[in-house]
This record gives sequence, structure tokens and C-alpha cells, in this order.
Amino acid sequence: MGARVRRALAGVRWYVRELTGEAAYDRYVAAHAGADHTPLTRAQWWRARDDAREHTAHESCC
Repeated sequence: MGARVRRALAGVRWYVRELTGEAAYDRYVAAHAGADHTPLTRAQWWRARDDAREHTAHESCC
């Protein structure tokens, strides 16, 4: 029973991280791990992501 509960909780954790976007930042950092520059901080990344979404939202209107 304990293993089933742990798997269920791991699934819930995965789902929440995907839903909130936390996993996307982790994928961004992993993709830039071998780069010769430092990746954006979490706050910078969220700001850039929100700015990009806001910018593309205006372009696709009407």
C-alpha cells in the first residue's frame, strides 16, 4: 500500500509542477546546462515568459 501511495503522490506532484509551469523552468535550466552563459534566474525566466506571452497575445488578435 505504501508504494501505491508514493506513486500516486509522485503523479500528483508531477501534474501540479506541469500545471504551474515549474517543470518548464527546470527544462530550461537543463537545456542550458552545457552553454557558455549562465541561464536566467527563476524570476527573470518567469518575467521573460510572461512578456513573450503578452507580446504574442496582441499579435494574434483579430
